[in-house]
Amino acid sequence: MSATVTTFTEQDFAPGAAKVFDAVRQFGSAMIRTQKGDTFVVQMQPNEGSDDVVPDFPARWKRLREMGNVPPPASENDRINRIIAGEL
Repeated sequence: MSATVTTFTEQDFAPGAAKVFDAVRQFGSAMIRTQKGDTFVVQMQPNEGSDDVVPDFPARWKRLREMGNVPPPASENDRINRIIAGEL
């Protein structure tokens, strides 16, 4: 097995990926068979470091403001969302 690992997000999978992840959480691993006959094993890896799963966003925003970052005004949120959606 190669030492190189590629990481994907849940959005990279088909819409049914949530069922696979639920099974991995429940049973520890899951096997996925492709139509070509390949078999993949998915298993959960323990989080390294902190037990906090959700980052401390207020502290992160405070550090950014201290470094001079100025967030856009709330009046720009709609335009920013359209840019992210690819509408502009």
